[in-house]
Amino acid sequence: MILTSVFLAISAVANVAADPKVEWSAPGACLVGESYKVELTVTAGEGGAQLDSWMLTAAGFELDGKPLGARSGGKLELPAGFTVSGVVDLGPQIKTTNAFKLTHASKQGEALSVKVLEPAPKGLNFMDEGSMPVAELSKYYVLLRTNRGDILVKFWPDVAPRHVRNYLDLSYTEFYNGTTFHRVIPGFMIQGGDPTGTGGGNGPRTLVAEFQNERKHLPGVLSAARTNDPNSASCQFFIMHKASPHLDNQYSAFGETVFGMDVVEKIVNTPRGPGDKPREVQRIEKAIVVKANG
Repeated sequence: MILTSVFLAISAVANVAADPKVEWSAPGACLVGESYKVELTVTAGEGGAQLDSWMLTAAGFELDGKPLGARSGGKLELPAGFTVSGVVDLGPQIKTTNAFKLTHASKQGEALSVKVLEPAPKGLNFMDEGSMPVAELSKYYVLLRTNRGDILVKFWPDVAPRHVRNYLDLSYTEFYNGTTFHRVIPGFMIQGGDPTGTGGGNGPRTLVAEFQNERKHLPGVLSAARTNDPNSASCQFFIMHKASPHLDNQYSAFGETVFGMDVVEKIVNTPRGPGDKPREVQRIEKAIVVKANG
């Protein structure tokens, strides 16, 4: 009789509803005036779960510790093993132009540091030296929104002005949108920007080499791909995964990664096929020119 009672008590405890598992992911950059979409998944345990309905809305997220909406509404009863997932757009609730830390009210998941960026205005011409002198080029970065996350790069117009102009122009005119990283080598680099996705494509212009001894091919450095001809760089580029001194003064390095090396890590370690081509598409959804002071 005692054993039976203990068994019933243990069974009851095992089936009591507990806090659900909350998983979420968000971009590392928020563009002023645009949507900021967070992926959210909530999963109930074996005993089911009870959840405040607002935790599935913008109110469930906190910006620097402050809720992004009113926390009101009823409770949701989730059956055992039940999963709810979706996308929450926090864009309309984010009013700050300063970097912030994003967390979820469940206290699950790591706090995310988010940089707020302002898109470059319309009507710019990065190839026109009259309206866009070299000194102005450093006022702009490029945000690569990939299907693996965000990579933000800044430039070195003081040592490679032609390559910087070209990259900003191709990004600004949406040339890179939808292109892929077609070659990835762990311990070396990820290469992309080819409109054909084959490694043999070019852009609207070719560039004279801008080799320089003072800029090294270190992790995160942005450099221009080329053929055996030193003056053949066009649209293809690569981001270094690890240092490669043999490239120094042989390829035109023209920028570096501000943030997103974790994304580079994901891309470079994707399974590869012949020619070091990823077996799953590693895509640049958009390349967006932003103000460097964003």
